Amino acid sequence: MSAVRSALPAVTRFESLLLGAGARLDRFVLERYLRRQPLEAPVGTGLRERLARAREFYADPRFVDEPGAFFAAPAPLRVEERRIRRLVDGDLVRLRYESAFVPVFPEAALAVDRAGVALWWRHRRAGHPAMLCVHGYAGGHLWLERLAFEARRFYRAGVDVVIYVLPYHGPRTGAGSGPSGRGFFGLDVVRTNEAFAQAIYELRALLRHCRTAGTGPVGAFGMSLGGYTTALLASVEPELAFAVPMIPLASLAEMMWAGDGDDPRLALARSYGWSLDTLRDLTRVHAPLARSPLVPFDRRLIIAALGDGICPPAHADALWRHWGRPRIHWYPGGHVAQFRRGAALRAVRTLLRDVGLLPTGS
Repeated sequence: MSAVRSALPAVTRFESLLLGAGARLDRFVLERYLRRQPLEAPVGTGLRERLARAREFYADPRFVDEPGAFFAAPAPLRVEERRIRRLVDGDLVRLRYESAFVPVFPEAALAVDRAGVALWWRHRRAGHPAMLCVHGYAGGHLWLERLAFEARRFYRAGVDVVIYVLPYHGPRTGAGSGPSGRGFFGLDVVRTNEAFAQAIYELRALLRHCRTAGTGPVGAFGMSLGGYTTALLASVEPELAFAVPMIPLASLAEMMWAGDGDDPRLALARSYGWSLDTLRDLTRVHAPLARSPLVPFDRRLIIAALGDGICPPAHADALWRHWGRPRIHWYPGGHVAQFRRGAALRAVRTLLRDVGLLPTGS
Protein backbone atom coordinates (compact mmCIF):
# COMPACT_ATOMS: atom_id res chain seq x y z
CA MET A 1 0.00 0.00 0.00
CA SER A 2 1.41 3.37 -1.02
CA ALA A 3 2.34 6.18 1.32
CA VAL A 4 -0.20 8.75 2.46
CA ARG A 5 -0.87 11.45 -0.14
CA SER A 6 -3.95 13.30 1.09
CA ALA A 7 -3.46 16.78 2.46
CA LEU A 8 -2.57 16.35 6.10
CA PRO A 9 -3.38 19.18 8.49
CA ALA A 10 -0.69 21.11 10.29
CA VAL A 11 -0.44 20.19 13.95
CA THR A 12 0.58 22.26 16.95
CA ARG A 13 3.40 21.23 19.26
CA PHE A 14 0.86 19.99 21.79
CA GLU A 15 -1.00 18.03 19.12
CA SER A 16 2.26 16.43 17.99
CA LEU A 17 2.71 15.19 21.56
CA LEU A 18 -0.79 13.72 21.49
CA LEU A 19 -0.05 12.12 18.14
CA GLY A 20 3.14 10.50 19.47
CA ALA A 21 1.41 9.25 22.60
CA GLY A 22 -1.40 7.73 20.55
CA ALA A 23 1.04 6.00 18.22
CA ARG A 24 3.00 4.51 21.14
CA LEU A 25 -0.15 3.18 22.75
CA ASP A 26 -1.25 1.64 19.45
CA ARG A 27 2.11 -0.13 19.04
CA PHE A 28 1.81 -1.51 22.57
CA VAL A 29 -1.71 -2.84 21.90
CA LEU A 30 -0.68 -4.25 18.53
CA GLU A 31 2.42 -6.07 19.77
CA ARG A 32 1.23 -7.12 23.22
CA TYR A 33 -2.35 -8.05 22.40
CA LEU A 34 -3.46 -8.23 18.77
CA ARG A 35 -0.43 -10.04 17.34
CA ARG A 36 -0.34 -12.43 20.28
CA GLN A 37 -3.81 -13.73 19.60
CA PRO A 38 -3.42 -17.32 18.35
CA LEU A 39 -4.42 -18.10 14.78
CA GLU A 40 -6.84 -20.98 15.11
CA ALA A 41 -7.21 -23.76 12.58
CA PRO A 42 -10.42 -25.81 12.38
CA VAL A 43 -10.48 -29.26 13.88
CA GLY A 44 -9.38 -31.94 11.42
CA THR A 45 -7.10 -31.88 8.42
CA GLY A 46 -7.23 -30.64 4.88
CA LEU A 47 -7.29 -26.87 5.52
CA ARG A 48 -4.51 -26.17 3.03
CA GLU A 49 -6.40 -27.98 0.27
CA ARG A 50 -9.71 -26.38 1.21
CA LEU A 51 -8.17 -22.90 1.10
CA ALA A 52 -6.87 -23.67 -2.39
CA ARG A 53 -10.41 -24.58 -3.45
CA ALA A 54 -11.76 -21.47 -1.73
CA ARG A 55 -9.23 -19.28 -3.54
CA GLU A 56 -10.56 -20.53 -6.87
CA PHE A 57 -14.19 -20.18 -5.75
CA TYR A 58 -13.92 -16.61 -4.44
CA ALA A 59 -11.98 -15.56 -7.57
CA ASP A 60 -15.19 -15.69 -9.61
CA PRO A 61 -15.25 -12.18 -11.18
CA ARG A 62 -19.05 -12.03 -10.84
CA PHE A 63 -18.64 -11.66 -7.09
CA VAL A 64 -17.05 -8.23 -7.61
CA ASP A 65 -18.77 -7.14 -10.81
CA GLU A 66 -22.27 -8.10 -9.62
CA PRO A 67 -22.71 -7.36 -5.88
CA GLY A 68 -25.81 -9.54 -5.67
CA ALA A 69 -23.85 -12.61 -6.74
CA PHE A 70 -22.02 -12.75 -3.41
CA PHE A 71 -24.08 -10.44 -1.20
CA ALA A 72 -27.59 -11.86 -1.44
CA ALA A 73 -30.59 -9.59 -0.91
CA PRO A 74 -31.78 -10.06 2.67
CA ALA A 75 -35.07 -11.53 3.78
CA PRO A 76 -37.26 -9.40 6.09
CA LEU A 77 -36.08 -9.56 9.67
CA ARG A 78 -38.15 -11.34 12.27
CA VAL A 79 -37.45 -9.10 15.21
CA GLU A 80 -38.26 -9.28 18.90
CA GLU A 81 -38.23 -5.81 20.48
CA ARG A 82 -37.86 -4.95 24.16
CA ARG A 83 -37.95 -1.40 25.45
CA ILE A 84 -35.03 -0.73 27.79
CA ARG A 85 -36.11 2.74 28.89
CA ARG A 86 -38.06 5.77 27.81
CA LEU A 87 -36.20 8.65 26.24
CA VAL A 88 -37.20 12.22 25.61
CA ASP A 89 -39.33 11.93 22.45
CA GLY A 90 -38.59 8.23 22.07
CA ASP A 91 -37.42 4.91 23.45
CA LEU A 92 -34.25 2.87 23.82
CA VAL A 93 -35.09 -0.52 22.31
CA ARG A 94 -33.15 -3.78 22.26
CA LEU A 95 -33.61 -5.81 19.08
CA ARG A 96 -33.11 -9.56 18.85
CA TYR A 97 -33.42 -11.37 15.55
CA GLU A 98 -32.60 -14.70 13.97
CA SER A 99 -30.14 -14.26 11.11
CA ALA A 100 -31.34 -15.90 7.89
CA PHE A 101 -27.89 -15.67 6.27
CA VAL A 102 -26.82 -18.68 4.20
CA PRO A 103 -23.06 -19.19 3.61
CA VAL A 104 -21.94 -18.63 0.02
CA PHE A 105 -19.00 -21.04 -0.19
CA PRO A 106 -20.50 -24.57 -0.20
CA GLU A 107 -17.86 -25.89 2.20
CA ALA A 108 -18.28 -23.10 4.73
CA ALA A 109 -19.42 -24.06 8.20
CA LEU A 110 -20.29 -21.18 10.52
CA ALA A 111 -20.37 -21.84 14.24
CA VAL A 112 -21.43 -18.28 15.02
CA ASP A 113 -24.57 -17.74 17.06
CA ARG A 114 -27.26 -16.69 14.59
CA ALA A 115 -29.07 -14.75 17.30
CA GLY A 116 -28.38 -11.17 16.22
CA VAL A 117 -28.65 -8.21 18.55
CA ALA A 118 -28.83 -4.44 18.15
CA LEU A 119 -29.63 -1.41 20.30
CA TRP A 120 -31.86 1.31 18.86
CA TRP A 121 -32.26 4.89 20.11
CA ARG A 122 -35.61 5.45 18.36
CA HIS A 123 -37.64 8.64 18.08
CA ARG A 124 -41.40 8.21 18.36
CA ARG A 125 -42.08 10.57 15.49
CA ALA A 126 -41.44 9.03 12.09
CA GLY A 127 -39.03 10.42 9.55
CA HIS A 128 -35.81 10.88 11.55
CA PRO A 129 -32.65 9.83 9.72
CA ALA A 130 -31.09 6.65 11.10
CA MET A 131 -27.45 5.66 11.51
CA LEU A 132 -26.21 2.06 11.63
CA CYS A 133 -23.13 1.99 13.89
CA VAL A 134 -20.57 -0.79 13.30
CA HIS A 135 -17.94 -1.35 15.98
CA GLY A 136 -14.33 -2.48 15.69
CA TYR A 137 -12.54 -5.78 16.25
CA ALA A 138 -12.97 -7.21 19.77
CA GLY A 139 -15.81 -4.77 20.42
CA GLY A 140 -19.55 -5.30 20.40
CA HIS A 141 -20.12 -4.67 24.10
CA LEU A 142 -23.20 -2.49 23.88
CA TRP A 143 -22.58 -0.51 27.06
CA LEU A 144 -19.21 0.57 25.67
CA GLU A 145 -20.26 1.09 22.05
CA ARG A 146 -22.98 3.54 23.06
CA LEU A 147 -20.20 5.74 24.46
CA ALA A 148 -17.85 5.22 21.50
CA PHE A 149 -20.51 6.33 19.04
CA GLU A 150 -21.93 9.07 21.30
CA ALA A 151 -25.38 7.60 20.79
CA ARG A 152 -27.14 10.04 23.11
CA ARG A 153 -25.62 13.10 21.44
CA PHE A 154 -26.60 11.93 17.96
CA TYR A 155 -30.07 11.06 19.24
CA ARG A 156 -30.50 14.55 20.73
CA ALA A 157 -29.40 15.99 17.38
CA GLY A 158 -32.29 14.16 15.73
CA VAL A 159 -30.73 10.88 14.55
CA ASP A 160 -32.05 7.40 15.26
CA VAL A 161 -28.97 5.42 16.33
CA VAL A 162 -28.78 1.65 15.79
CA ILE A 163 -25.73 -0.11 17.22
CA TYR A 164 -25.17 -3.38 15.36
CA VAL A 165 -23.09 -6.27 16.74
CA LEU A 166 -20.83 -8.09 14.28
CA PRO A 167 -20.73 -11.90 14.11
CA TYR A 168 -18.41 -13.48 16.72
CA HIS A 169 -18.46 -10.31 18.83
CA GLY A 170 -19.93 -9.19 22.13
CA PRO A 171 -23.06 -11.17 23.05
CA ARG A 172 -22.63 -13.16 19.80
CA THR A 173 -19.24 -14.57 20.78
CA GLY A 174 -20.64 -17.87 22.00
CA ALA A 175 -20.13 -19.65 25.30
CA GLY A 176 -16.59 -20.88 25.84
CA SER A 177 -15.24 -19.52 22.56
CA GLY A 178 -12.90 -16.94 24.06
CA PRO A 179 -12.78 -13.13 23.93
CA SER A 180 -14.95 -11.01 21.68
CA GLY A 181 -13.98 -11.23 18.03
CA ARG A 182 -11.75 -14.26 18.31
CA GLY A 183 -13.75 -16.30 15.81
CA PHE A 184 -13.81 -13.57 13.16
CA PHE A 185 -10.18 -14.01 12.09
CA GLY A 186 -8.15 -17.18 11.90
CA LEU A 187 -6.22 -19.49 9.62
CA ASP A 188 -9.47 -20.44 7.91
CA VAL A 189 -10.01 -17.34 5.77
CA VAL A 190 -13.27 -18.87 4.53
CA ARG A 191 -14.73 -18.17 7.95
CA THR A 192 -13.65 -14.53 7.73
CA ASN A 193 -15.08 -14.11 4.23
CA GLU A 194 -18.42 -15.58 5.23
CA ALA A 195 -18.50 -13.45 8.39
CA PHE A 196 -18.26 -10.34 6.21
CA ALA A 197 -20.99 -11.69 3.94
CA GLN A 198 -23.16 -12.29 7.02
CA ALA A 199 -22.49 -8.81 8.41
CA ILE A 200 -23.47 -7.14 5.12
CA TYR A 201 -26.58 -9.33 4.89
CA GLU A 202 -27.69 -8.34 8.39
CA LEU A 203 -26.88 -4.64 8.00
CA ARG A 204 -28.93 -4.50 4.81
CA ALA A 205 -31.77 -6.28 6.59
CA LEU A 206 -31.58 -3.80 9.48
CA LEU A 207 -31.63 -0.89 7.02
CA ARG A 208 -34.86 -2.22 5.51
CA HIS A 209 -36.32 -2.88 8.96
CA CYS A 210 -35.66 0.72 9.98
CA ARG A 211 -37.24 2.12 6.84
CA THR A 212 -40.31 -0.12 7.25
CA ALA A 213 -40.61 1.10 10.84
CA GLY A 214 -40.83 4.68 9.58
CA THR A 215 -37.37 6.20 9.78
CA GLY A 216 -35.99 8.59 7.22
CA PRO A 217 -32.90 7.73 5.14
CA VAL A 218 -30.47 5.27 6.75
CA GLY A 219 -26.68 5.59 6.63
CA ALA A 220 -23.73 3.88 8.30
CA PHE A 221 -20.88 4.92 10.60
CA GLY A 222 -18.19 2.38 11.46
CA MET A 223 -14.89 2.35 13.31
CA SER A 224 -11.79 0.27 12.51
CA LEU A 225 -13.05 -3.15 11.39
CA GLY A 226 -16.45 -1.47 11.37
CA GLY A 227 -14.97 1.19 9.08
CA TYR A 228 -13.96 -1.51 6.61
CA THR A 229 -17.43 -3.02 6.88
CA THR A 230 -19.05 0.38 6.34
CA ALA A 231 -16.92 1.02 3.24
CA LEU A 232 -17.92 -2.42 1.93
CA LEU A 233 -21.60 -1.75 2.65
CA ALA A 234 -21.29 1.53 0.74
CA SER A 235 -20.26 -0.43 -2.36
CA VAL A 236 -23.09 -2.98 -2.10
CA GLU A 237 -26.23 -1.24 -0.79
CA PRO A 238 -27.65 1.39 -3.20
CA GLU A 239 -30.12 2.70 -0.58
CA LEU A 240 -27.42 3.66 1.92
CA ALA A 241 -27.88 7.39 2.57
CA PHE A 242 -24.36 8.19 3.80
CA ALA A 243 -21.17 6.37 4.75
CA VAL A 244 -18.58 7.34 7.37
CA PRO A 245 -15.64 4.95 7.84
CA MET A 246 -13.56 6.09 10.84
CA ILE A 247 -9.95 4.91 11.37
CA PRO A 248 -10.73 2.35 8.68
CA LEU A 249 -8.91 -0.73 7.57
CA ALA A 250 -8.78 -0.66 3.76
CA SER A 251 -6.92 -3.86 2.82
CA LEU A 252 -7.49 -6.94 4.94
CA ALA A 253 -4.78 -8.90 3.12
CA GLU A 254 -2.06 -6.36 4.00
CA MET A 255 -3.25 -6.21 7.59
CA MET A 256 -3.31 -10.00 8.04
CA TRP A 257 0.10 -10.39 6.41
CA ALA A 258 1.75 -7.61 8.45
CA GLY A 259 4.58 -8.75 10.69
CA ASP A 260 8.27 -9.55 10.60
CA GLY A 261 10.04 -12.64 9.31
CA ASP A 262 10.28 -14.13 12.79
CA ASP A 263 6.56 -13.87 13.52
CA PRO A 264 5.47 -17.38 14.61
CA ARG A 265 1.90 -16.65 13.58
CA LEU A 266 2.91 -16.06 9.99
CA ALA A 267 5.18 -19.09 10.03
CA LEU A 268 2.19 -21.21 11.03
CA ALA A 269 0.02 -19.51 8.39
CA ARG A 270 2.57 -20.25 5.65
CA SER A 271 2.38 -23.94 6.52
CA TYR A 272 -1.30 -23.83 5.53
CA GLY A 273 -0.56 -22.15 2.20
CA TRP A 274 -0.83 -18.49 3.14
CA SER A 275 1.01 -15.88 1.12
CA LEU A 276 0.25 -12.22 0.45
CA ASP A 277 -0.97 -13.07 -3.04
CA THR A 278 -3.14 -15.87 -1.68
CA LEU A 279 -4.70 -13.54 0.88
CA ARG A 280 -5.34 -10.90 -1.76
CA ASP A 281 -7.10 -13.44 -3.95
CA LEU A 282 -9.15 -14.84 -1.06
CA THR A 283 -10.24 -11.50 0.40
CA ARG A 284 -10.89 -9.59 -2.83
CA VAL A 285 -14.49 -10.82 -2.66
CA HIS A 286 -15.19 -8.27 0.10
CA ALA A 287 -12.43 -5.70 -0.52
CA PRO A 288 -13.82 -2.12 -0.56
CA LEU A 289 -10.96 -1.08 -2.85
CA ALA A 290 -12.15 -3.59 -5.46
CA ARG A 291 -15.55 -1.91 -5.90
CA SER A 292 -16.92 1.52 -6.67
CA PRO A 293 -18.93 3.23 -3.93
CA LEU A 294 -22.68 3.56 -4.50
CA VAL A 295 -23.20 6.29 -1.90
CA PRO A 296 -23.32 9.77 -3.52
CA PHE A 297 -20.01 11.63 -3.41
CA ASP A 298 -21.21 14.43 -1.14
CA ARG A 299 -22.44 11.87 1.42
CA ARG A 300 -19.05 10.22 1.96
CA LEU A 301 -16.80 11.15 4.88
CA ILE A 302 -13.59 9.48 6.04
CA ILE A 303 -12.20 10.08 9.52
CA ALA A 304 -8.57 9.17 10.14
CA ALA A 305 -5.96 9.43 12.89
CA LEU A 306 -2.56 10.92 12.13
CA GLY A 307 -0.86 8.64 14.68
CA ASP A 308 -2.81 5.44 13.98
CA GLY A 309 -0.49 2.49 14.55
CA ILE A 310 -3.11 -0.25 14.08
CA CYS A 311 -4.88 0.83 10.88
CA PRO A 312 -2.09 3.11 9.58
CA PRO A 313 -3.00 6.37 7.82
CA ALA A 314 -2.12 4.80 4.46
CA HIS A 315 -5.31 2.72 4.74
CA ALA A 316 -7.53 5.78 5.14
CA ASP A 317 -5.64 7.53 2.36
CA ALA A 318 -6.08 4.58 -0.02
CA LEU A 319 -9.83 4.56 0.63
CA TRP A 320 -9.99 8.36 0.24
CA ARG A 321 -8.31 8.16 -3.18
CA HIS A 322 -10.44 5.20 -4.26
CA TRP A 323 -13.59 7.11 -3.28
CA GLY A 324 -12.62 10.08 -5.47
CA ARG A 325 -11.17 12.28 -2.68
CA PRO A 326 -14.33 13.16 -0.72
CA ARG A 327 -14.28 15.14 2.51
CA ILE A 328 -11.84 13.74 5.07
CA HIS A 329 -11.18 14.68 8.69
CA TRP A 330 -7.80 13.98 10.33
CA TYR A 331 -7.39 14.15 14.11
CA PRO A 332 -4.10 14.25 16.04
CA GLY A 333 -4.37 10.99 17.92
CA GLY A 334 -4.11 7.25 17.57
CA HIS A 335 -6.38 4.31 17.00
CA VAL A 336 -7.00 3.58 20.68
CA ALA A 337 -6.32 7.00 22.21
CA GLN A 338 -8.60 9.11 20.02
CA PHE A 339 -7.48 12.57 21.09
CA ARG A 340 -9.67 15.36 19.70
CA ARG A 341 -12.27 12.81 18.65
CA GLY A 342 -15.00 15.29 19.59
CA ALA A 343 -14.17 17.37 16.52
CA ALA A 344 -14.25 14.20 14.41
CA LEU A 345 -17.74 13.32 15.58
CA ARG A 346 -18.88 16.88 14.99
CA ALA A 347 -17.74 16.38 11.40
CA VAL A 348 -20.28 13.55 11.10
CA ARG A 349 -23.10 15.81 12.27
CA THR A 350 -21.88 18.53 9.90
CA LEU A 351 -22.08 16.04 7.03
CA LEU A 352 -25.68 15.18 7.93
CA ARG A 353 -26.61 18.87 8.10
CA ASP A 354 -24.86 19.69 4.84
CA VAL A 355 -26.79 17.02 2.91
CA GLY A 356 -30.11 18.03 4.47
CA LEU A 357 -30.64 15.10 6.81
CA LEU A 358 -30.47 17.31 9.91
CA PRO A 359 -31.62 20.90 10.33
CA THR A 360 -29.00 23.64 10.65
CA GLY A 361 -28.04 24.20 14.26
CA SER A 362 -28.86 20.66 15.45
